[in-house]
Amino acid sequence: MSVVPRALLVDATWYGTLAALRDLHAHGVAVTIGSDSWLAPARWSRHVSRTVSCPRSKDATAFLEWLLRFGEEQPGHFLYPTSDEVAWLGASHRSELSRYYRLYSPPIQSLVRLLDKPRLVEDAKAAGLDVPETVVPRNAADAERCCRALGFPLFIKPRAQVFRLGVGKGVRVNNPSELRSAWYSQLNRTTYAPEVLKHVPDIHLLMLQACVSSSERIYTVDGFVDETGDLSASLACVKILQRPRGSGPGIIFEHAEIDPFIDDGLRRLFRNTGFYGVFDAEFIEVGSRKLLIDINPRYYNHMAFENERGLHLPWITYLAATGDCDTLKVEIAKSKSASMSRCAYVHHLPTNLLLRVQRLARKMSAEDEDHWRRRIEDYGDSVTDPVWTTDDPAPVLAEIAMETYAALRHPRSYLRALLKLPG
Repeated sequence: MSVVPRALLVDATWYGTLAALRDLHAHGVAVTIGSDSWLAPARWSRHVSRTVSCPRSKDATAFLEWLLRFGEEQPGHFLYPTSDEVAWLGASHRSELSRYYRLYSPPIQSLVRLLDKPRLVEDAKAAGLDVPETVVPRNAADAERCCRALGFPLFIKPRAQVFRLGVGKGVRVNNPSELRSAWYSQLNRTTYAPEVLKHVPDIHLLMLQACVSSSERIYTVDGFVDETGDLSASLACVKILQRPRGSGPGIIFEHAEIDPFIDDGLRRLFRNTGFYGVFDAEFIEVGSRKLLIDINPRYYNHMAFENERGLHLPWITYLAATGDCDTLKVEIAKSKSASMSRCAYVHHLPTNLLLRVQRLARKMSAEDEDHWRRRIEDYGDSVTDPVWTTDDPAPVLAEIAMETYAALRHPRSYLRALLKLPG
């Protein structure tokens, strides 16, 4: 009797989890969802084989213990991350986890070099990619000296978000008089779990980054690279609308052509850092320049767009993890010759919420709202929504419930995120 392929996916509130679930199911893989929330869209998909309760992935100790216990009781599942936290744990503890799971996880040192932004900046420059100017001062006095070279405005930011015990992504500083107070305010709210500190003891030090643009246009390259660096595939798109505006997950993307210079630079970067697997690389557009600002070394929220454009990243990583090299090469080749059936990604629920609330609050003109709605209509039927599909409608209901719960639980922060303007 043949064994049914199995996978375990967690972080069920993330839309990348739902995209991975649907893609793996379509390729004959039975998927178990580990979830800490009843409202998570992925757990209500008709394609789920089984749902189990698990701790939050941000609770490193409890979640790792659960992963090891689940794996020992039910060995053989394919496990791949949809969050930085699970990616980190998979790399940091891959020797223990690999006893029970089929993994495709790079060494922890490569994750450190991608998720610690100053290290990423240095490696990206060495690979020939353009980046914002970034420095890591030792203290407030050092920060004041560094600012003379960077100029104002600038950003004070934490170096990484993974297992960070705090909120926010940093603060803009407009002039020297604001610097010292902003520095100490950010320093006091920037602490990390021991899981990160054992690999990067100085991760608490803040970074200063030059302010390069207030553009919402983010050029994005998404794809896969194997451990040799020779087998890879990628697609590009442009993020044109985010929630919150200018600093949040993308809710509208448009198809874009691959920039060969950037594609080659990313391959050099991954080869130099030892990374392999799925990646989501973001570049802010400043005139003719594209500056690398972030890399997500995992499944990511808008991955359904790549799936529907013929690049089946979940299935590709499953094949890599299970050692099916021949089928992997076939799938990579198929992705490069796939015809584009989708030209845009629109996450309809948050997009409609953002446009309506900003218009009612007069944060957006009637002309701007009409512009966005006409743009969406012009895409016609060639649109990917990460949640809604005709054959799997239940996740939409869960998403509505999840949004409603978030609005009722934290009404001020929920409304603030909808009303935020770019810049």
